[in-house]
Amino acid sequence: MINRFWSGLLTVLLLAGCGWDGTPTRPNDFAQLTSITISAVSATIANGTSAKLVATGHFSGQFDRDVTDRAVWSSASPAVADFRYSAAPNKNRVTAVTPGTTVVTATVDGVSATYVLTVSSATVQAVTITPATASIPVGMTTQFAATGSFSDATTQDLTFDAVWSSTPGTFATVSNISVSKGLASATAVGNESVVATFGAAPVSGTASLAVSAPAMQSITVSPANSTVSGLSKTVTFTATGNYSDGTTSDITGQATWASTKPGFATIVAGSGVATTVAAGTTSISATLNGISGSTNLTVTVPVLDTNGLQITPASPSMSVGATQQLTVMATYTDSSSKDVTSSCVWTSSAPSNASVSATGLVTGGIAGTTVITAAYGGQFTAVTVTVTVH
Repeated sequence: MINRFWSGLLTVLLLAGCGWDGTPTRPNDFAQLTSITISAVSATIANGTSAKLVATGHFSGQFDRDVTDRAVWSSASPAVADFRYSAAPNKNRVTAVTPGTTVVTATVDGVSATYVLTVSSATVQAVTITPATASIPVGMTTQFAATGSFSDATTQDLTFDAVWSSTPGTFATVSNISVSKGLASATAVGNESVVATFGAAPVSGTASLAVSAPAMQSITVSPANSTVSGLSKTVTFTATGNYSDGTTSDITGQATWASTKPGFATIVAGSGVATTVAAGTTSISATLNGISGSTNLTVTVPVLDTNGLQITPASPSMSVGATQQLTVMATYTDSSSKDVTSSCVWTSSAPSNASVSATGLVTGGIAGTTVITAAYGGQFTAVTVTVTVH
């Protein structure tokens, strides 16, 4: 029992160390492929059409997995229906060549499954394109699909098998490439007819595509993720509209601007000019026609430079009863400076000789000297005031 416990614990630790989450990462991780099931929309397809088959792998009765793209596909009667593509996403597409029956096979890791496919002699009677009408701006794409109605009252997806075209071909093109059949790309403003044609006796369906002027897809706000040191500083942002045809345009004056945290920085709604208020980070956004773009603005408060306070005048002198205004300038590590006179804590060493107000105004008392000190930001500066009798 003890040996089993330690053996089980070791297994758990090894799996945890490998980062395994219980999901097999390779075909035979902890479970072996034991069988395959092949499925399709229909077991019968019309001659000249194609259809995709799906292979589902069953792993030791524990789980199922789509193995379609891993399978090697083959047809017992290629003259009836054959696999013409060797790569995804069409390697599982079987194409009808002539009416009859064939057996198709999917093989994965030596495990195979078969499926009986019938090719009918039904002929196409009508082709319908969906959507019947579409509208996209220049530079964008839209996917059309074709459905065929056949003489045996069946319908089939003909998107892949139809030949696509556009008329006049001036405003949009439609892809006939195997990986993007029916995909229309808008190239200029105008109206285009999208056509899908199928059959030995060709039958066509038509849809309408209206191509409008390039549309804005996104907004870029610059400068991106900027940092500003100091308060009451201004930062000018620019908004650039990115359009569906790949062009850009300056929309700074058209956009509505906002700051998510105006306590850190405000911005005028009709302009891209932000003003710093306090230390912190806010998101600056520009919005136009329901589309928004944003960036971060970080505000930092500069630190006082060493010996960063300077009081003036340096050697004040006054008469008894006179007043003198002192001023304190603070210099910061970012080389900026600010008048902090009204923010200082003022004291006098001998108030009877000279007193000082909360705003740095000194009043002469009796003749003598006193030291006036101003404290701010963890530093202080001082001057000696001389009071004389005239």
